[in-house]
Amino acid sequence: MPFGFTGKILKVDLDTGEIGTVEVPPALYKEHLGGSGLAARILYEDGVYKIDPLGPKNQLIFMNGILTGTPAPASCKMSICAKSPLTGLWGESTVGGFFGAELKKTPYDGIIINGKAQRPVYILIENEKAQISDATDVWGLDTYSAFDYFKRRFKNDKFQMACIGPAGEKLVKISSIMIGGYEARAAARTGMGAVMGSKNLKAIIVKASGRPQIADKARLISAIREDLNTIISNTKVLHDFGTAGGLQSVEAFGDLPVRNWSMGSWEEGAAKICGQYIAKAFFVSHSGCHACPIRCGKNVKILIGPYKGTVAHGPEYETCAGFGSNLLNDDINVIIAANDLCNRYGLDTISTSGVIAWAMECFEAGLLTKKDTDGIVLTWGNKEAILKVIKLIADNKGFGQFLGQGVKLASTQLGGLAREFAVETKGLEYAFHDPRAFTSMAVNYATANRGACHLEALSYFAEQSVFPPWLSAVIGETIDENQLMKIGERNFNLKRIFNYKLGITRKDDCIPPRLGMHDRKTGLSAGSIPHLGKLLVEYYRLRGWSEEGVPRKEKLKQLSLSL
Repeated sequence: MPFGFTGKILKVDLDTGEIGTVEVPPALYKEHLGGSGLAARILYEDGVYKIDPLGPKNQLIFMNGILTGTPAPASCKMSICAKSPLTGLWGESTVGGFFGAELKKTPYDGIIINGKAQRPVYILIENEKAQISDATDVWGLDTYSAFDYFKRRFKNDKFQMACIGPAGEKLVKISSIMIGGYEARAAARTGMGAVMGSKNLKAIIVKASGRPQIADKARLISAIREDLNTIISNTKVLHDFGTAGGLQSVEAFGDLPVRNWSMGSWEEGAAKICGQYIAKAFFVSHSGCHACPIRCGKNVKILIGPYKGTVAHGPEYETCAGFGSNLLNDDINVIIAANDLCNRYGLDTISTSGVIAWAMECFEAGLLTKKDTDGIVLTWGNKEAILKVIKLIADNKGFGQFLGQGVKLASTQLGGLAREFAVETKGLEYAFHDPRAFTSMAVNYATANRGACHLEALSYFAEQSVFPPWLSAVIGETIDENQLMKIGERNFNLKRIFNYKLGITRKDDCIPPRLGMHDRKTGLSAGSIPHLGKLLVEYYRLRGWSEEGVPRKEKLKQLSLSL
């Protein structure tokens, strides 16, 4: 068996309680390198695209990549995949922390979860052993309280936890799966928390003592040492201030969303919600993910809200933009409290803040009234309203139930002008980078398989030839840049075909009117509107797709995808 993986995936059937393993041919690892690509292969071949996302036949897959759990810096990520209840399409969320690395110490490269338990349960994995246990006592707890519960349950033994909060339990379509405890990491996008909740699965606990198999550890360590100083020096801002340290620069570039993406500039406000200000007034300690020297996580003091006086994971860039500039809220205390509530309840901060911004604009336009909002006055920057609405969404009640569907379904139900205010593609709320600032992002957002994701086309890394030799050292075989690019292309096309089976073609490769037709008016991006039609013509040609955006048979054959 090649190095870098074990060749086995744990399979848990919550209907029957049966636990077994799936043997994976080595060729599939070479074709997909684990992660979301291998998960997509499994979900496609099992026909998961046909089923109800919240039904028991949807499969929830936790899948590690080849480098996860090794000493390679910034390679701690795990993919969590299923058919999305938010979009009805390919669902994928990526998360760091230590959960994936802990699972890599077991004999399993991933976990496939089928069915639905009759009562709340959790899965416990201890090295090669796995069992399903009752979770009635922990059901209903927020993710921090659940972490404390398992600490007591296992007498403070070291373990890693993937857990849903009340939002996932109540099947809120924008709910997340949280990794770790108070130093939270979120698998937030596309509603994977609701899939986990639909299975009555509260948590997965992993306690392991093995080590990932590395073909040439000495070569790997040597290569890491060569790059380490460069990594540390180039990420000093990330270490000092977290991802929110770039917020003012993003605003200066005309990239920061302001007032539901309708304004161009917000310089004074950006200075009040950036990572530098958080570090100055709220910082407690740094936190980091497995084998990562950057330590971009920040633990901060919470000074308002129901958890005033506690310390928890601080807001990242996306959260500061979403609950800050996009809501015209310049109070960092509210942003910190909102982030903490989302982490506790298990909500995606991007989708949650995005749907609140949409609702505020609808309220301003008279499309929503206090009668609709359970009495909440949804004016721009209303600090009290922001925290109240988060709680309503997590409870899946009343106005919160309406918003918890996500902006596409909510705006479709409201109809009319409300659709003009909806910033989504394929049902997923936008990550907070503006395609009017970097117009190539328009194609990225329009064609990304999980919806409006900014991470599916980080082409500037490839252009800089940033492919360190770590992977070859781990697996014991040389993989060059061309091979890596082909693997990525294979994975992307596979997910596209998954969506094509659900009717996705060129008609769906679009950006919302707010971003594709309206100028930002002020700031560095003023006057810029991406010409998506021309961009797509060239993009499809380069992809080897038809004019309708469908991968051609010749392209699939070239990628060894006999679908």
